[in-house]
Amino acid sequence: MASALQIMASMGVSAASQFRPHMLHRRIDPYTEHSYAEFYEWLEPGQLLAEPPDTWAADWHATDPDRFTV
Repeated sequence: MASALQIMASMGVSAASQFRPHMLHRRIDPYTEHSYAEFYEWLEPGQLLAEPPDTWAADWHATDPDRFTV
């Protein structure tokens, strides 16, 4: 835990909620790394309610707020 707190402090954050996708990186191979901002399509708050992007639309419209299954 102390090591994680040291790493967070060196990144300028004091809570996990302060991490942003561009701050975290994933190693792809021994010579390549990318930030998580490059891996996923990030949505603005409320975007799914207003107008889901085409890549999310089918899944979003198939959801049921009264039912959750795994």
